[in-house]
Amino acid sequence: MVDPTMNAMRMMQIANGMKPDQVPVFLPIESGFMAEFGGAPQKQYHHDPGIMLECQAKVSERFGGLTPLYTDFGVVTEAAAFCEIFWPEDDSPWAHPAMETAADVAQLKVPDVEKDGLFPQIIEYFETMNNLALKRGVRSLVPNPRGPVGFGSLRGPVVLASMIRGINEFLMDLILAPKEMHALMEIATQTLLAYLDLQKNHLGGLSAIFMCDDVCGLLSPQLFEEFFIPYAKRIFDAHKDVITIFHCDSDMAKTVLMAPLTGAKAFHMGYMHDLAHLKAEIGGRMCLLGNVPPVHVMLRRPRADVVEAARVCIDKAAPGGGFGLSCGGVIDRGTPPENIDALIEATELFGKIEMQITNLHEYKKNQHQDNMHSTHS
Repeated sequence: MVDPTMNAMRMMQIANGMKPDQVPVFLPIESGFMAEFGGAPQKQYHHDPGIMLECQAKVSERFGGLTPLYTDFGVVTEAAAFCEIFWPEDDSPWAHPAMETAADVAQLKVPDVEKDGLFPQIIEYFETMNNLALKRGVRSLVPNPRGPVGFGSLRGPVVLASMIRGINEFLMDLILAPKEMHALMEIATQTLLAYLDLQKNHLGGLSAIFMCDDVCGLLSPQLFEEFFIPYAKRIFDAHKDVITIFHCDSDMAKTVLMAPLTGAKAFHMGYMHDLAHLKAEIGGRMCLLGNVPPVHVMLRRPRADVVEAARVCIDKAAPGGGFGLSCGGVIDRGTPPENIDALIEATELFGKIEMQITNLHEYKKNQHQDNMHSTHS
């Protein structure tokens, strides 16, 4: 079993260009999985801090403290300060766009993160969940000075802007109304910076920042450079003292090599990207986290296939350090727990940096013998 403290230390090492003794594992578990594993409808999970903590604690305990504890309102966390939110009974929430036209940006302002949207509720959840976690003795992958719950989790500026405007309209307005969209991006970026400051103040500090922006992966190289890079870089540059992770699991075929321009220390990419290529092209500029397919392999394939996919990832990107094993996207509801176990176990089987174990045949042989023994007993 991977020790969570050692795993956190290894994550810190790879994020800062050092070479750990073993590849760390990074488990980006989605709220849908948290709620389902904890036996709660997702709407109830989002609206009750006790249930949220209970679900996350069950996941953390099941996977040896390798998963985070955090206030989780999904993709609408920041958008709720601008938009009306739709809460399905057992699915992820979504935001109704707050703008009818690009010109409506003139009516928007940066929210007061102490008073507006879900931000005050998030702080209440921090307090309640931390108190419950401390009483329960739950460990967290990324603790903070005031307890095990909370880290710098946020949506990226393009995601937030696209939710405020509407994704289709936002993408069209990047061409049709670039001035207004830059104004919207500025509001989104200032909101995210203020939200991180809010988290930092109430948690007593941040040990990591995980910024998710899948919509930026839909942009052309020119639009990516103009509308994403400068705004994302401001966010990451403001927090150079902690682990900063840029997540985008969209198919960034034409922009993936631009990821280091964000200023993030680590890049959590989609499953469709070749790790060997990324290691050669940008591995010296940021560490890589990935990228076992989350649906085709993690969700749908047997455990042995997860181990093999993980081995391939490690073989491609682990030599020389600067790599953490993860899935190429988020771990969502329905993923078999034993497949998550396999991802964790693969770092011990194949992730010893100096040894680079690759004898999967022996591993499969042992697994087959164990299965045969179980069948005949």
